[in-house]
Amino acid sequence: MDREQVVRGLAQNPSVPADALLHLLRARPDALGRGIFGRATLPKPVQEAMAVHPSRKIRSALAGHPDADLVLRAALLTDDDWLVRLNVLTARDHPPLPADALIRVMSEACDLTAESLLTAPEFFEEILFAPPSRLDFAARHPDPRVRLHVTYARSEMLLDDPDPQVATAAAEAHTERNRPRVPADLPQQHCHAFWTTLHLPLSRELAEQVVASGDLEAMASVAANPTTPPDLIETLSRHPHGPIREALTHQDLIPEQVRRLAHDADPTVRRAIATRPGLPDDLIRSLAADPDQAVRTAIEEYAYVDDDDRAALELSETDLPRAIRWARSDNPRLRRRSAAVPGLPSDLVAILTDDPDPAVRRELATNHPDAPGELLLRCFLEGQARHVLPARPRFPVHGLARFADHEDPQVRRLALRDPALDPSVAERLTRDRSERVRTAAARCPLLPADRIAALLDDPELAVDAAANPSLQWEAALERVL
Repeated sequence: MDREQVVRGLAQNPSVPADALLHLLRARPDALGRGIFGRATLPKPVQEAMAVHPSRKIRSALAGHPDADLVLRAALLTDDDWLVRLNVLTARDHPPLPADALIRVMSEACDLTAESLLTAPEFFEEILFAPPSRLDFAARHPDPRVRLHVTYARSEMLLDDPDPQVATAAAEAHTERNRPRVPADLPQQHCHAFWTTLHLPLSRELAEQVVASGDLEAMASVAANPTTPPDLIETLSRHPHGPIREALTHQDLIPEQVRRLAHDADPTVRRAIATRPGLPDDLIRSLAADPDQAVRTAIEEYAYVDDDDRAALELSETDLPRAIRWARSDNPRLRRRSAAVPGLPSDLVAILTDDPDPAVRRELATNHPDAPGELLLRCFLEGQARHVLPARPRFPVHGLARFADHEDPQVRRLALRDPALDPSVAERLTRDRSERVRTAAARCPLLPADRIAALLDDPELAVDAAANPSLQWEAALERVL
């Protein structure tokens, strides 16, 4: 038996109580810390013990755990180890931290030096994008040293900053962000900085250099850049490489260019131009009769939308009255946005459940709390949102045993969720040809007890067997201590 793997599995096992976890925390803290992330809920006594544990790894494991108590997370922002603080601040999908705690830790981070484990710029680079709203928070921070760290990312907010140093840095950053890039700014090789440069304002010299380079990927980026000069857009609109012509379909084109691209030989170009707002009626009719189904679909989804609805589609959220109206629209694009609104009334949920558009059904299944279980299963079987749907409360479990021999391993795994599954089938699936099916089977509570115990000695499945809620965990605990 690999004791480390078994401890990691016991840390995840929902049947293992708090006192046993505390015992493991004292005896095998490193293994417990590595396994604890697989546990959905973490008992409060265990969290409290982890928060004051001498090991940085254990305190960091608590800092990033999805169930970590907000008060304990805030307390860890005063931890002597800055890497622990960093783990608190970079953890995602947690409730927002108290503003006073954030203000304090950001000010304290400004004192980090090259002799520290990480410097102040490194610290701020790590924390300011988790979540992105933290950039705005830092830009409003009372300490000007903090505001200095976001002058490039939030230059517009800080141009009139009361601190002269911050205002000057913001003005310089604003100028730098908006200056046209010249050939000397472009790295020689494709890298992150290369592509970033091509998405910034371009000088004529750099745009001409890329257009003449023969680098098709770079030329496509220049084709999509709104600062590319009109004469180069005309040149690129006649380039033989289809993706380059496709990339410029939403540029500020003249009518003749729009018409030429609407009749392009490449259907991907026609499909892209069909999503362009303001197409004249004759081009809409032509594209609506296009031999390519994707082009016709694009026209159906984009052309027949009035200005008010088009503006609403640009917003991140859709209000309920509009969603109710859109639910009965002939336009599948509007129905998809409607289906994504959780408050949609039940009569419209019933209508959209049988919508002919798969994306409408997917949006309903993944967003509406009352989406029927049959719809969730249907979407899963169609290959949609498989990483999300099984976690939905209405996802069905009864009757899934019929999929135990399905050719798709992701569908076979569903059988293990059926409470009526024959234990012998669960045992057979621990030997399935798919690793993901084997690991799911090792965690199935219907697996016979002797098979669970035997898998504790299996190098591949020991963690999963130890996490099985039907495991006789007391005996396993004795073996690892």
